Amino acid sequence: MDFSQVELTSDQLVFEKEIRELISENWTPNLSHIAVDHDRMPKPVRMEMAKRGWIHPDLAPDAGGAGLGEIELEVITNLFDEYYIPANVSSSLLIPTLEKFGSQWLKENVLPGIRTGELTTCLGYSEPDNGSDMAAATTRAVQDGDTWVINGQKMWTTWGNESDYVFLLTRTGAVEEKHRTLTMFLVPMNTPGVDATPVWILGGGRTNVTFYSDVTISDNYRIGPVNDGWSVMSEPLATEHGAGVVTEGVAPVNGSMGAGFSRVLQKLVDGAIQWAASRTMADGRSRLEDPLVRAALAEAMLDLEMCWNAEGELGKPMSAEALAKQADKLADMAAPEGLLDFGVDGSIAAGIIASERQHAPGTAVYGGTTEIYRNNLARRLGLPRPY
Repeated sequence: MDFSQVELTSDQLVFEKEIRELISENWTPNLSHIAVDHDRMPKPVRMEMAKRGWIHPDLAPDAGGAGLGEIELEVITNLFDEYYIPANVSSSLLIPTLEKFGSQWLKENVLPGIRTGELTTCLGYSEPDNGSDMAAATTRAVQDGDTWVINGQKMWTTWGNESDYVFLLTRTGAVEEKHRTLTMFLVPMNTPGVDATPVWILGGGRTNVTFYSDVTISDNYRIGPVNDGWSVMSEPLATEHGAGVVTEGVAPVNGSMGAGFSRVLQKLVDGAIQWAASRTMADGRSRLEDPLVRAALAEAMLDLEMCWNAEGELGKPMSAEALAKQADKLADMAAPEGLLDFGVDGSIAAGIIASERQHAPGTAVYGGTTEIYRNNLARRLGLPRPY
């Protein structure tokens, strides 16, 4: 939202002040470092937000939210972007799914904690040999009376080492049946047999390989009918890919990967502008008056505008490619300062330029490869298959 076109009311200004005070009381340089490294809202801040119903603030108070309006939600979004406070989208993606498909036990005992933000989740989709082909999942769940025994392995389980639950895709029939024999579970991460092994990615962030060795859980943790996991998974997957909007972290955001990368690109552009505004050329003029700098910033802002306006699944490949391109260009423009990471003297905007230059290449595969998105778009356009 462009706040240059919105005049906040006195109540909204008081609300904005309250948010700033909350941040100043709970947000320390050390937590900023944790957030930059792990791309997640640190627990102390999350718990303070949860007390106020601000993790999913559009929900009604009796559902764990705060019943806030659109402007208040955007106030929170902008302030958290300003302070580089990230959030965990996966928990928001699952709320509608649990409301629709979850067992009564899950709705009564787990869903309320996810709504308030006291409980967090991660996604267990990808496997070592299957990549984006989720219908080829081999992690096996075998029913034994009122319980299930799960064995298998998942890749790229981001936040798996910190989350309370994993939304787990399993195979409950013949592999040859592909999407017709999949079943979804919400597995507690502290269950015996669950292990999260770190995978450190370029830029210092962590994802995980998660192992499931004779993990035994109650049938209460099953989400949806047996062998109908494809239908259950489709709703959060569609939102992640760009077909829906969710509230997350403390703000209403488009839940898609494209919207998330566009927000990162926004931070990157803001950081580059901050650098240019605070530096001078040899003749004493601001870097903002340098034609080459102005051209680079203008191109980045045009890319950003196109990303914000991209619809549906188009948003992910467009924003991922724009982020990778602009991270390189803006880091080159601000060099050598653009290479300074968080906490280093002289780093720009909490080291966002250096951080995103390292982070950007991975966006081509996060949340599904760019090729998968392009194939989906081509199929919907009725284009012929290349094979």
